[in-house]
Amino acid sequence: MPKLGMAPIRRKQLIDATYLVLHREGIDNLTLKKIATEAGVATSIITHYFGTKEALIAETMSDLVGCLLREVRDRRKQAKSTIDEIVAIVDGNFAPSQVSPMAVSAWLYFWSRVPYDPAFDRMQRLCDYQLRKYLARSLKDLVSKEEAADIAETIVCLSYGFWLQFAHRQGEFDVARAHRMALQVIEARIQTAWQKNLHLTERTTLTG
Repeated sequence: MPKLGMAPIRRKQLIDATYLVLHREGIDNLTLKKIATEAGVATSIITHYFGTKEALIAETMSDLVGCLLREVRDRRKQAKSTIDEIVAIVDGNFAPSQVSPMAVSAWLYFWSRVPYDPAFDRMQRLCDYQLRKYLARSLKDLVSKEEAADIAETIVCLSYGFWLQFAHRQGEFDVARAHRMALQVIEARIQTAWQKNLHLTERTTLTG
């Protein structure tokens, strides 16, 4: 009989092993046997908890998206001001858990499947919606609703662009520089919106 409370621990262990094998082997060479070997369990354990390889991969992608949203949510909770909230959202996108080689490999696979897999498409839409909502909520006291939506769209797209650059140039990509550039873009957009609406009273600084 499995120990009480073992299921969540075992499922997380198998998801972590899937990240590692996906990064090392690529999706074409991802097998239940390799995942089981990485996790130090029998293949039957995977089928017991997930049923199929496809179900395990889907659960791993759900974990990936959930991790990003938790990184952002947890940082926002600690924010002391509207500006802190905006910085927290950017920080969450560049958190260590999101720029690890395993995470980058998983995101690249995830995005490659979004146009073709309805479940992945739903996860991507949920992720985009949540990030835009967080940003729009934090920006609403600084700029108009329309401008907040535009700035939110800008930073979501910019973050994805930085991700692709990181994936292609992991050995030479400067994550700290990308983080700083993202904040500078948001700051510039806020300043432009304020100047356009003629109510700029002080410089909004996100980058120190």
